[in-house]
Amino acid sequence: SKAPIAENLAAAMISLTPWRKDRILVDPFCGSGTIPIEAAMMAANIAPGMNREFTAHQWENIIDKKLWYEAVDEANDFMDINVETDIQAFDIDGKIVKSARENAKLAGVDHLIHFQERPVSQLNHPKKYGFVITNPPYGERIMERREAEELYRAFGMAWRKFPDSWKLYLLSSHTEFERTFGKQADKKRKLYNGMLKCDLFMYLGDK
Repeated sequence: SKAPIAENLAAAMISLTPWRKDRILVDPFCGSGTIPIEAAMMAANIAPGMNREFTAHQWENIIDKKLWYEAVDEANDFMDINVETDIQAFDIDGKIVKSARENAKLAGVDHLIHFQERPVSQLNHPKKYGFVITNPPYGERIMERREAEELYRAFGMAWRKFPDSWKLYLLSSHTEFERTFGKQADKKRKLYNGMLKCDLFMYLGDK
């Protein structure tokens, strides 16, 4: 599935929240799995770029290859793939969920994420404290505006059943998100998803 958000933006979104590896994280619009995968990599302390190569690897006249090997060894020493996490990724499309699980497997963190086919209207969690960090359809690139607004309304109804101690961080370019969601954000932060100007809507909950 096509990723609607780049890895660096997903990582930035997570970094703008107080979420830590010992806390619950739920993404009800996981798509290709970018946000939960980035969160799992952070939890396991997997360095960015560990699973890829860089053009700079070929600059042997500038950077000794030995330094690259030493950097990778150091990053491997800090990695903890046995860390305990509670990261949950949902999507209404079963094929997309399967694709997200495959992406997590390629990243080496599939064992740290619980994937499930589930519509946002059925979103719930038994615990009293946790985080929802998500990037839903905007009604511009993936879905029509009206369909996106219907999703936001369904999400808003599900969210009202969560305890006030939960926190929500949601990225959208939709100018009427708060109205259709049914609640005004406590804070907003402007971000760009590609060329799209977006807001990170922050619902901070009780401290």
